Amino acid sequence: MGSFALEALARTGIGSFVLVDFDTIDVTNINRQIYALHTTIGEKKAKVAKQRIKDINPDAHVKIQDSFVNAESIENLLSQDIDIVIDAIDGLNSKVNLICKAKEMGLKVVSSMGAAGKTDASMIKISDLFDTTICPLARFVRQRLRRRGIVENIQCVYSEEPPKNNINESFLEAESEYDPEQDHGRKRPSLGTVPHVTGTFGLMIANIVISEILN
Repeated sequence: MGSFALEALARTGIGSFVLVDFDTIDVTNINRQIYALHTTIGEKKAKVAKQRIKDINPDAHVKIQDSFVNAESIENLLSQDIDIVIDAIDGLNSKVNLICKAKEMGLKVVSSMGAAGKTDASMIKISDLFDTTICPLARFVRQRLRRRGIVENIQCVYSEEPPKNNINESFLEAESEYDPEQDHGRKRPSLGTVPHVTGTFGLMIANIVISEILN
C-alpha cells in the first residue's frame, strides 16, 4: 500500500517526505509494489522510492530513515513538523507502536489494514479503525490500542471482504520482531495478495492525506 500511496502523493505535488523502511526489495514483492522490478531486486526499498520521487519531482525533499519500527526506534522516527503519518506496516507490534507514538505526539495518522487474501477492490472502505468490521488485522490492532488507552480517531482504509485464507495473531506477530542477522523481520509463510487490491488501498490512503492537507 505504501508504494501506491507515495506514488499518488508525489504526482499530486506533495513536496516533502520522510520514508521509513529497513527492508530490501525481494522477488516476492513484484506482485504488489511499484518499486519492485527484476532490475531493483536486492536494493533498499527506501532508496529506490526516493529515486522515483525525485524523478517525478526533482524539487521534492526526501529524507530516508533506514530503520525497523519498534518501541526503541520510534522515538527517533517521528517529529512535530510532520503533517500526516501513513502507517502501511504489516507487522502487528510495529503498527501499534507507530500509531501510539503518533497519537502521543498529536500527529494525524492514517492506517492501512489488511489486504492479504482479498480480491474484491469494491469492498475497500474508509472508516475510523474502531468502527471497522470483518478485517482480522483491524480487530487485533483495536485490541492492542485499547490496552494502551486509545479508543477512537484513527482513520484507516480496510476491506469488508472476508479474507480467503486463515490469518491469526501469531502469524501477524511473526514479522514484528527485528532479526539483526537477517536484516529484516522474522520469516513467515506468504499470504496471497493481488495488485488491484493493494493498489486501491494505497490510492485511498493518498485520498485521505490529500483531503486533510487541502482542509
